[in-house]
Amino acid sequence: MLFKNRNLRLCLSGLLFALGNTGLIAGCATTDEQVADVSLVHRYTDNQNGIDGLDNVRRLLFDETRRVLYAVSADDDALAVYRVAKDLSLTMLDMTSGNEAHGALVGAADMTFSGANRDIQVVSFYSGAVAQFRLQDNTSLRLLSYLTDRIDIQRVFKQSKPISAQEDTLALLGPYAIAGSRSGGSYVVSNMSQALVKVTSTQDKLSVKQILRASQVKALAGAVSVALSPDESLVAVAGMQANQVAIFKAGMLQPLALQYILPDKPHTTLTEPVFVTFVPEAGGLMVATQSGVYHYQQNPAGRFILLEQLSVADPQPLSGVTRIVFSPDGHCMLALSESSDQVNVFALQSNGRWGFSELINVAGAQSPTSAAFFSPTQVAVSFAKSDALHIYANVCTHQRGEQ
Repeated sequence: MLFKNRNLRLCLSGLLFALGNTGLIAGCATTDEQVADVSLVHRYTDNQNGIDGLDNVRRLLFDETRRVLYAVSADDDALAVYRVAKDLSLTMLDMTSGNEAHGALVGAADMTFSGANRDIQVVSFYSGAVAQFRLQDNTSLRLLSYLTDRIDIQRVFKQSKPISAQEDTLALLGPYAIAGSRSGGSYVVSNMSQALVKVTSTQDKLSVKQILRASQVKALAGAVSVALSPDESLVAVAGMQANQVAIFKAGMLQPLALQYILPDKPHTTLTEPVFVTFVPEAGGLMVATQSGVYHYQQNPAGRFILLEQLSVADPQPLSGVTRIVFSPDGHCMLALSESSDQVNVFALQSNGRWGFSELINVAGAQSPTSAAFFSPTQVAVSFAKSDALHIYANVCTHQRGEQ
């Protein structure tokens, strides 16, 4: 591990955490038929039973077969890959750590698939890097390429004097999130550089195609989350310090162009947006802020209009959410709260709105950070403070009745 200063490590795990069991599953759904309760079928802890790479897991991803699971760990400084058996049990295939990746995985924070080969691109908060890997013959990971300015980490996080754009040439200081496209490009948001960076991969070599900074688009101040629309035509960025979400026209063959800023009405605000994602089936955009989760829909003119604020029990708003994940069929949504240790389940209603279904019993696990679906009712959830990964069955089986 290249960097062990605990105070700086807390900067990564606490960046979004700064916003907030045991027993039987608490089902809150309205239903006309009996359905099976959510069940915990496997529990994996870091460095136990042949499983490594779960120390402060930040992101989980399945490949398209749903039989290979990837995880990035901020404190293991690692990208790990596991084989998934039919009973959903895991076997470790390989793990690449920060040192093995030329220091490009220190504080690994997020990852995405990119390109026709579905390579894995990882952004690492402390390395100030984006790195591209390929799983060879479904057994071992190979580093293909990486980008970093290699600016001293103490300068970035300990010194008050800002680093100039002339020195921060790649705008990859404190990269926190990444979204990838099938065309081989990806979009990175860097919290310390306060920037959105378009990255391309040509013949397995990464390069920076375009940089937009907060000095150009104020909504990028404190950029902490990025999402790519299903048709890859739009990129949304949550600016935590700006209290805004910026939406750009996207495309690998054209420059990013600012289209909208949310909120777009005077005297309204999005207090510290920390996560943004496009809704896959029903369309629209989800924005998680310190105080609530907001669902926007596009009107016929293409503008994003606020449709609803999600609640767990009317009028109690859903707050403290730091990640939102949709099931493969788009009919179910998990809202994870890293500060309150909660995983809330929502169901898509016939009117296009989202209704609260239930709260998953996480059996005392702390700080859920990511989720990845095996199927519409089976899901893996990572827990950063517990250094653990849980696999659940019978998720999303409750359907909330119409109000």
